[in-house]
Order: sequence, then structure tokens, then C-alpha cells
Amino acid sequence: MKSIILLIGCLIAPAILFAQKPIKGQVKSASNEPLIGASIKLLDKPQGTVTDTEGHFLLENVLQADRLIISYLGYEADTLTPVFDQAMVITLQESGESLEQVTIRARSESVVDEAPFLSILITESELQKAACCNLSESFETNASVDVSYADAVTGTKMIQMMGLDGRYVLISREGIPNIRGLNSRLGLTYVPGTWIQSIDVGKGAGTVINGYESMTGQINVELFKPETMDKWYLNAYLNSFGRLEINANHQIPINEKWSSGVLFHASQMGTEIDGNDDGFMDLPKARQLNFLNRYKYEGDRLMAQIGVNLFMSDNAGGQKGFGFNSDLYTSSMYGYQMDTRKAEVFGKLGMIYPDKPTQSWGFQYSLSYQDFNGGAGRRIYSGIEKTAYGNFIYQNILGSSFHQYKTGASFLYDDFEETFNSNSATGLDTAMYRTEKVPGVFFEYNFIPNDQITVVAGARTDFHNLFGTYFTPRVHARWEFVPNWTVRGSVGKGYRTPNALMENSMIWVSSRDIIFNAVLQPEVSWNTGVSLAANLSIKDKPLSLVTDYFYTTFENQLVYDQDVSSSLLVINNLQNGSFARSFQVEASYLLTEKLDIKAAYKHYENLMTTNGILQQVPYQSQDRFFMNLAYATNYDKWKADLTVNWNGPMRLPDTGDSPMEYQLAEKSPDFFMVNAQVSRGFRWGSIYLGGENILNFKQSNPIIDSQNPFGQNFDASMTWGPIAGRVMYTGIRYKIN
Repeated sequence: MKSIILLIGCLIAPAILFAQKPIKGQVKSASNEPLIGASIKLLDKPQGTVTDTEGHFLLENVLQADRLIISYLGYEADTLTPVFDQAMVITLQESGESLEQVTIRARSESVVDEAPFLSILITESELQKAACCNLSESFETNASVDVSYADAVTGTKMIQMMGLDGRYVLISREGIPNIRGLNSRLGLTYVPGTWIQSIDVGKGAGTVINGYESMTGQINVELFKPETMDKWYLNAYLNSFGRLEINANHQIPINEKWSSGVLFHASQMGTEIDGNDDGFMDLPKARQLNFLNRYKYEGDRLMAQIGVNLFMSDNAGGQKGFGFNSDLYTSSMYGYQMDTRKAEVFGKLGMIYPDKPTQSWGFQYSLSYQDFNGGAGRRIYSGIEKTAYGNFIYQNILGSSFHQYKTGASFLYDDFEETFNSNSATGLDTAMYRTEKVPGVFFEYNFIPNDQITVVAGARTDFHNLFGTYFTPRVHARWEFVPNWTVRGSVGKGYRTPNALMENSMIWVSSRDIIFNAVLQPEVSWNTGVSLAANLSIKDKPLSLVTDYFYTTFENQLVYDQDVSSSLLVINNLQNGSFARSFQVEASYLLTEKLDIKAAYKHYENLMTTNGILQQVPYQSQDRFFMNLAYATNYDKWKADLTVNWNGPMRLPDTGDSPMEYQLAEKSPDFFMVNAQVSRGFRWGSIYLGGENILNFKQSNPIIDSQNPFGQNFDASMTWGPIAGRVMYTGIRYKIN
């Protein structure tokens, strides 16, 4: 009998030991913060994965006899036995070196190694290198996204990626398209920096899962989550221009399955700054209130999130003395106003199957209402946008984890109501009403035979009620051809519907007449790119290298032509060629145990046919240089950052038909922008002091004929550099865990 039992045991034991199963879990710090990009590898095997933006991971084909090695820079590595019947919760402790010992710090910005396309993850630590009052100011220490200036009156900052305007980038919040439509210009200022947990910057056409609008890249913003955010996080900010901000995040635990979080922002600037004595405020007066309340349910199988966002913003600029309550139409002063109101409900719903960990489904949704009222000079604008979005995603494997897929269906509803009155005999007076209904289906296949190769092929078909069928194919590939050297390639098509009035709001602050010669059609582009990333070591210190090249060509584009005449903005459909090439090389190196350097060179060629000539688009530096020095003592007690941006000359629109005294040079001069910040850390948070535009560089005479704002030569839209000068700021961050 004993021999039979022994024989059965000998047969069963190998089956148990060598049965391959998946494991899942979450990696956290001792303070309960998710560790993004933590490494999970099998001892003596090539298999491994990294955690996502919430610290979660899934690893296939694990044996009972395997051992897991969990590591994260700046934390003690741990070796564990896999657990198969439930999600693992792994807590890593910070490295406990004494003050005399070397402390290796985790990079606050890095390429996501396992991503099939070039993806740069910006963490909270990177965001805190600058004040980052809102999303538009969150890329100042990042080389992949450029920040530009819209005009000399509204104070709007815009982004550019790969040499193209930010409107060609899909900007999402936790996977849901967010900054688009009428708020594509102003929406970056509607996301407070203190709400942001991390930002994922993807270059090239993005995944088909999130829609067809990602033409040159995707920026996904992750906000703080109810289950992981600090119990209290308070932030106060004040700068030398008089801008004051108060931010508060609060975690509200409910029970084991429910959690809630409240995020609040209030800001105001009432000072009239006129550093160049032209009679115009360099920055508008502004006041903003922003409130978000979100809930999360985490059951054994069902996951759910729901959130509410309420927002209001008032801006008033132009000549000194113009205020929030002034009347644009009757005032003797030249003014600018923009009052915005927004209400949104958003959320996610998902189901996992513990007995089938590779299978799950999810549903994302958003309902929003936005109202814009304002204008500039005598030009009056009103816009309302109502949006409904839903996206159902199902994922599973085909036979084995080597073959994974995601499929689903989406629906987008946009209703636009816009009116524009130029109050001019020759200007544009129009009312634009448009309703878009776009159902769509998609399928994305992932081939992952090992840790070195990933191929993603996806396609979606959308049925637009106004413009017909969109077919959007996209392919991404990743190959780690030798250890620590990875090449990536991508190609994909993209579509978007332009919103000409809001996208040209900078032209409102000029005497240019807007001539709309175009038939509204979707913009269509193809984007192709290749990148090479390397993680090396020189003198036992990490060196990261990334170089990339992307090419975007437009099949159709709405052309905003300022070259026809200095008194006109002519809006046409693309007649001839339009394309953009971008090249970037970036290096990051730990010079000493406490000093990190990051530098990048960028070259852009963005050519569009304007005034019948294929030429470089205006306000775009073809050559740029970026450098960031980051210093931190042990345990981040003291931190200091210095960021330098060099902007090469930019082509300016043709002003040859203007009177001689109002004509501009063909190109702008080059200039440097230097920012710096020092912070002191405490157990409860930190205090910080910084400066932007430390060299006090300002565009000279940014407003043409500023003494006659209602005259025919007035133009405040020809902006290529900063208008306001040096600004100093200070702030405090206070946390209760």
C-alpha cells in the first residue's frame, strides 16, 4: 500500500511542480503608494514583467517551484514564492543605507521598456521639479513635448509634439479622450498639476483602442486614485506676478471595497502686469475653481469607478483697466474675455475572472457639457459642446499568452453650437452647428513570443454620420535585439475633425479678417516612426540613450494661412503637400550619486503649402536643445533642478504688404529659457522656491501697433517667445498619510 501511495506521489508531484499558471498582484511602497515600473522577474529565467501605472502586474507561465525577484530603484529587492490562488500584495521597503553610503535614486522619467511603441513615463517626482500649476506647465522638464506661446494677450500656452501642433495629439485622462473639441486650446489649463499622479507620453500613432484621433502621439494623464492617494495633500503657491493657488486632495475611506477621493483647486490672479509698457497686460487676470469627486469599488470580480468634475474659469485681459465685468462691445478699451463652465461625469466598469486571469472586460464612459463665452476687441464668441463617449473592451488570449487580443466597440457623440460675430463690415460672421455621431469597432492583436519581441497589429472601423467610414490601421513592433538595446517601429493612420474658430483664437487678438474658404472635412494623416533605446552603464552608473525619427504626411488638412496677407487669415483645405519630419536624440546619465543630467537635441521640418508655397510653418523652431540638471541629497532632503531650453530661429508670417514700420523680419532670433527650483523635504512634505525665465528674456514689441488696437494694423498674434519676464515663486506641499 505504501509503495502505491509513493508511486502516486511521485506521479503527482511533478505535475504540481511543473504546472504553469499565471500570477497577478500589486507592488506598493511602505506608504501604500503604487510603484510604477517595478520589475518582477523569475529567478534564473528570462521571463518577467513590470507594473503598470497603478502598480499592478500579470505574469504568465509561472511554476510552483519558481522564485520571484521584485525590484525597484531606491528600494530593497525581495525574493518571494509565487501565490496562484489570489492576488499578491507586495510591499517594498526603501533602501536603508546610512547617510555616508551611496543611495541610488529611481529615475523620475524613463522609457517604458515593455511598451511596443516609444512611451515615456513622467512620474510625480518629475512633475515636482517645477511648479507645474497645470497640465500645460507639466512638460517643462520633458524633452519630448515642447511648450509654445499662443499670443500676447490671452496668456495661453500650447504644446507641440514632433514639430506639430498639439491638436494632433490625443490627450486622454486615464484612457478616456479628454482635451479635444472646443477645449483643445484651453483645456491644458483645466487640469491642475497637483491632481496628476503620472503622465504617459506616447510618440507616434497610438493604440486603436482609444479611437482614431491619435495622429502624432498620445498623452495619457493618470490622476490620483482614491485607494492610494494621501489622506490629505495640501498645496499653496504664490508667484511674483500675484498668482495665488490653493490645492487640496483628500482621501475618504468608506469600507473594504469602497473608497473615495476629493480633489480641489482654486486660483486667482488680479494683478495687471505690463513689463514692456505697451499699455496691454502681459498676462490676463484669471480666476478658476475646479472640483473633482471620484469613487472606486473593488470587489472580488467586479471593479467600478465613477467621478464628477465641475469647473469654472474667468479670464480678462487686454489693455490695462479692462476687467471681468467690462463689456467687450461697448468698452473704449481693447479687451479679451473668456468665461468657461464645464460639468462632467466619467467612470469605468470592469469584470475579471479569477479562474481565467487572462480574460476580462471593461467599459469606459464620459458625459460632459462645456460652455464658452468671450471674445477679443469687438469680436464676440459663444460655444457650447455636449459630448457622450463610451468604449467597451474585451481581452483574452488565443491558445497561449503568446497570442493576446483586445476587441470591442465604441460610440462618440459630439454636439457643437458656435457663433462668431466680428462686428466688422469685412469680417467673418457665422453660426456653426454640427452634430457628430460615430459608432466604431476595433480589434488589436498582440504577439509576445518572449520578453524580447512584441508585435501589435490593430485596426478599427468607424462610421461617421457626416464624413462616412473611417478605416484606421496601426502596427507597432518592439525588438530587444541584444540585452538593453531595443528598437521600435510604428505606422498608423489618424483622423480628426477640426474646430477652426477655437483653434485660431489667437487670431481674434488682431485686426486680421478671417476668410473661411474651406469645406469642412476631416483631417487625415499617416505617421511612421522608428526609435532606438539603450540602457547602459558607464563606471557603474546608468546611462540611458534614446533616439527617434518620425514622419507625418497629411492626405487632408485644414490650412490656417497667415502668409496670404498681413490683414487676413485664410482657412483652406490642403491643396498641395503637407508633411513633418522630426528627429530627436536624448541622453540621461547619473554624473554622481546625487547629480543627474538629461540632455536632448531636436530637429523639426514641418512644411505646409501656404500662399501657394511649400514652406516651413511659422512659429516653429527647426532646432532646439534641452538640458536638465537634477540634484538630490539622501532621502531627497534637499533637491535642486536647473532646466535650460534653447529655441532656434522661427519663420514668421509674411508681412511684406504692411506699412514699413509694421513689417517683421523673416525669422525670429534664437533665445534661451532657463528655469530653476530648490526644495527642502520634511517628513510632512516640502517647501519650494523657484524661478521661470530667469534670464528675463522677452519678445520685444510683441503687439504690432499697440497704440491703435482698433486700427487696421493691430496684431497681437505674432508671438514667438515669452511676453512676461522673469517670475519667482514659492510654495508648500503638506501630506498626511
